[in-house]
Amino acid sequence: MGTTTLGLFLSILFALSHSSHGDLIADTCKKTNYTQLCVSTLRADPGSKTADVKGLARIVLEVVVVKSNATLNRVLELSRNTSDIVQIQSLAVCAQKYIDAVGYANEAIRNLGFGDSSKDLTSGVIDAAVSCDRQFTESPLTTYNLMVYELGEVALGIIKL
Repeated sequence: MGTTTLGLFLSILFALSHSSHGDLIADTCKKTNYTQLCVSTLRADPGSKTADVKGLARIVLEVVVVKSNATLNRVLELSRNTSDIVQIQSLAVCAQKYIDAVGYANEAIRNLGFGDSSKDLTSGVIDAAVSCDRQFTESPLTTYNLMVYELGEVALGIIKL
């Protein structure tokens, strides 16, 4: 009888801990500005199943690095394919913003849990996306900038928890 009770208790405990961790993603993402993006980003990463809140922030920041690099590559591609001097200048500003953004996001990952520096660095990523988009009357990078901006906001929201 004692073994059965212990087994039942451990089964319930396991189920509750497994269930409550499944809710960590949803509960965390509800506290961000882009709940659906947060949930889909985290659920796409197998590491999120066992991550704590700091780990969830790390996962989103890693995606921010990937998306920032993709945006930088798009900026470079557009630069190679235009002769419009104004667009070249605007793209040069964006290139520098995204070089900085990649550095900021990587530094934010390294500094997670150490004061406000991760918040400040993630804000720098968000500012880079906004600043890049504002370089153009009609930005050829709006979709890219918006993704980096929104993911940055998600990361920042999680970091602030």
